[in-house]
Amino acid sequence: MFAISPEELKKRIDLKKIDFIFDLRNPDEFEAWRIEGKTAIPALNIPQPDFVGEEERYLERFPKDVQIVAICAHGDSSRYSAELLRGRGFDAVSLDGGMDAWSELYETHRISERPDVYQIFRVARGCISHLLVSGSEAVVIDAVRHVDRLVGLAYSLNARIVHVLDTHLQADHISGGVEIARRTGAEYHISPDDASPATFSYQPLRDAEVISFGRSSIEVHLSPGHTPGSASFLLDKRFLFTGDTIMKTSIGRPDLGGRAEEWSRLLYDTLFHRYEGLPDDLIILPTHAASLREQDEEGIVRTTLGEARRSSDLYQRKEFPQFLQFVKASLPESPERYQEIRKVNLGMIDPDEAKRKELEIGKNLCGMAKAA
Repeated sequence: MFAISPEELKKRIDLKKIDFIFDLRNPDEFEAWRIEGKTAIPALNIPQPDFVGEEERYLERFPKDVQIVAICAHGDSSRYSAELLRGRGFDAVSLDGGMDAWSELYETHRISERPDVYQIFRVARGCISHLLVSGSEAVVIDAVRHVDRLVGLAYSLNARIVHVLDTHLQADHISGGVEIARRTGAEYHISPDDASPATFSYQPLRDAEVISFGRSSIEVHLSPGHTPGSASFLLDKRFLFTGDTIMKTSIGRPDLGGRAEEWSRLLYDTLFHRYEGLPDDLIILPTHAASLREQDEEGIVRTTLGEARRSSDLYQRKEFPQFLQFVKASLPESPERYQEIRKVNLGMIDPDEAKRKELEIGKNLCGMAKAA
């Protein structure tokens, strides 16, 4: 067997049984987005044009005692290069479908029963959707672009999707929320502070409103900062879906609209005032993960509000001047494509599938980095 599927690769990453990666993409692609594990995986980046025909120059850089997983964009170059390595005595396999296939790998994990809460995790991008099922009715929160996975999961559970909620206007990936609502007849909800220029109809989220489905209810808590219209959803007073406002190891950056100081004030107010009355034991289920390291032993990305309050750097800056200073020191680069993705999610432009894939290449950068 000289190929490995994305599913098998992920299983072996979880078991810490991937020992060496050979990435044949260009250096800028490798630096921007690579396959990473829950612990560091040794990797070698040599572009395909440099390697083929000159492989003898590089052989001493490959380990002889472990399996090498070769990776490229689509799977063709890595398959050929893995064959070259095997011909020279190395144990080498190729990732089937390359980074294209890896980028569309999803995992689904059940978090709770009654209501049933499912987390749908896009492995390469760290994007997370949730499906909530109570009785025969379902709610989708922060739908990813590949909507068949969410619609199909609801169908397999004999549940009808009645509400689709977006915590905010996404900038790092294309939302499938409007598409799911169109397919199923569900109501689509988003804050007008984020969606006012949208070309589609929606139900505007209102602070403190209650959205009911089955035997469960969702309380809306407007939580601006990451975006002016960010909202959090409290399910049965147990689970808090915070979008990008609070993630497991980060807080959502407030600069993607180009008004970092103004939105930082909103974020400060959310963390210290709007969330103030919420209990520490609420389980937070975010919309993004920074890496696979954020998955716990059950494969779930989650934390608690109390843990966020104890461990988040921003929660330790209790005065706004220090809070703002830390934000400004912690902002990573804002990719230009994020503004184009926002336009797609507002229905202002409608790129073809190839362009949609291109826009979603790379890691999500919605959280703040550690300040230097």
